[in-house]
Amino acid sequence: MNGINFKLKRRELYIEIPRGTSSDTLDPASLEKAFRSSEYNNYFVSDETWANLARNFMLESGESTAPLISIRIGEQRPAQLSLRLSDDKMEVEAIVEAPYSGTSLVTEQVLNQLRNAGIVNGIRRRAIEAVVAHSREAPPGASLTVLIAKGKAAVDGTDTWFKKLVEDARMRILKPQPKDKHRVDMRDFGALVSVKEGTAILQRIPFTTGIPGYTVTGEAINAKDGKDKPLKAGIGTAIDIDNPDILVATVDGLPTFIDNLANVDDTLTLKGVDISTGHIDYDGSIIIDGNVTPGMRVSATGDITVNGYVDSAIIRAEGNITVTKGVIGRHTETDNDDEHGLIEHSTRIISDASIWVAYCQYATLSALHGVHIERQLTHCKVISADKIHVGGEGKAAAGKVIGGNIEIVDDLFVGQLGAPAGTKTRIHFNVPLQSEEYLAAVDEATKALKELVLTKRKLLKAKEAFLANPDSFNVDFRHTLKKLFDNTKQQISTARSKLLSLRDNEPPHPTVRVHINKVMHLGAEFIFHDKITRFHEPRGPCTVILREGKVEIES
Repeated sequence: MNGINFKLKRRELYIEIPRGTSSDTLDPASLEKAFRSSEYNNYFVSDETWANLARNFMLESGESTAPLISIRIGEQRPAQLSLRLSDDKMEVEAIVEAPYSGTSLVTEQVLNQLRNAGIVNGIRRRAIEAVVAHSREAPPGASLTVLIAKGKAAVDGTDTWFKKLVEDARMRILKPQPKDKHRVDMRDFGALVSVKEGTAILQRIPFTTGIPGYTVTGEAINAKDGKDKPLKAGIGTAIDIDNPDILVATVDGLPTFIDNLANVDDTLTLKGVDISTGHIDYDGSIIIDGNVTPGMRVSATGDITVNGYVDSAIIRAEGNITVTKGVIGRHTETDNDDEHGLIEHSTRIISDASIWVAYCQYATLSALHGVHIERQLTHCKVISADKIHVGGEGKAAAGKVIGGNIEIVDDLFVGQLGAPAGTKTRIHFNVPLQSEEYLAAVDEATKALKELVLTKRKLLKAKEAFLANPDSFNVDFRHTLKKLFDNTKQQISTARSKLLSLRDNEPPHPTVRVHINKVMHLGAEFIFHDKITRFHEPRGPCTVILREGKVEIES
């Protein structure tokens, strides 16, 4: 091109232009085209080089008398490799740029760079191969980002859990029998579930230990072991002598389950509970194939299953309570008059295990191990130490809670909270009690401090008696009293410090959440202690959280 040539000098690329060349003829596009057609087209040349070449030529020709003006335009570049470490040190990305006619990377070079950066764990051999191959085969300057090292997250162990080996009355009542291929008979629930003596009914699945992890820089990540829980034999059951993780029935009867315990009881079956039957108080489980009418009371040491309605009645069970149709009650006050959820309902359902009902209005439900409402709660009071599900399990819950008061220490799952009319619907957050071990330690420290304070008072009385009449005491009494008094003061100081330390290091309370899967209307209130949190506009799907004593909302 008019005597213009390209020349390589010690890995640097120059263009040589005859001195007499007019700068007007140095067209950037033509020069770049000539470069692309040359044998040096794989060398690095910046995008600005061609646009500035004419100006650089004029400057160089003014300073040199040589027949050829030599201008540096580029260079030979080896492959470039950089590493990007994530903030949590769990991943490392390699960014490789293909060489400009320079040397490519080799495996040992990549490993050395990882080693120098402190990357020692989770290195991926295939990623290194990809980096090396890219540096050899990719066009000059082409970039590749690849995950070259990955840490291992710790895996916490699973808690002990308990597998039911037979069905219970609840599972039977919730499984209508088929009439034909497409229909079920809502009145036919099949044969009553019962077991024979010696039948295995509950299995303990042991906890697992955690699997530690590590970062790419070699730091260990600890894992928590699962929590253990023993298998407990209840009424009519015993631990299998051949397998300590199996519970077997020791009598014929109906199995009932509460967490890690199972009972096998005789079952009382009734067509209904009304004035003709009187109140029912039964040592075992009860199945009522009808309604419980107003004013009646039913109590049982096992499960209670009502295949009908409960209307203005009291149901009390040490086991599970299931009402397949509805729970209906009344009260004498309105929700708006009740600022603290102290309404007395004519219907009360109380269980030491769990409660399942189809729907509920103007009633009180209380259960230790969770409440399940199939469709809707209207102006009810619900208290549970476990999860509450309305209209489905967990985040699939689509049911409604309108009005009333719900007291929770665990998560609540609901589709709609409140009503468009702004009906007051109150959620009362309660923090669960601390562990028995922590409470016992505080109690022991408190008792020890009280005993030492009492001892100090006795010593003070002895001191007063001595000062009033010193001649009535032996000569060593004053010295002994002072020594005892000083020791007691020191012990009181130590005991007080221990108690304060226990209280200052009280284990944090778990986070409690209200999962609202569809909509939260105006009128919903969230109460913790004496503080009420209200939101001034309807919300879509959201989660209201009690975290460290504060009520927050997440959309």
